[in-house]
Amino acid sequence: MNAPCPPEVTTPTDAEAAAKDAFFERIATLSEEMIAKFGPDFAMGALLLAARFIASKNAPAAPEAPAPQIITQP
Repeated sequence: MNAPCPPEVTTPTDAEAAAKDAFFERIATLSEEMIAKFGPDFAMGALLLAARFIASKNAPAAPEAPAPQIITQP
C-alpha cells in the first residue's frame, strides 16, 4: 500500500524571513509601548481589534440586501 504524497512545502527565502522578523520586532516594540502607557488589557484589545480588521478585509463580501420597499395604502 502506497502512502499519499505529502503536500509540497515551501520555505521562505532568507530575505523574506528577515523581513517578517523585522515586522515581529516592530509589533513587539509597539506592544511594549502600549503596555507601558495604557496597560496589558489595552494592548491586547488593540491587537485583537487589529486582527479582526485584517480578518474582515480578507473575508468574502456579504451579499448586499435588497433595498426595503415602502408600501403605501391607496
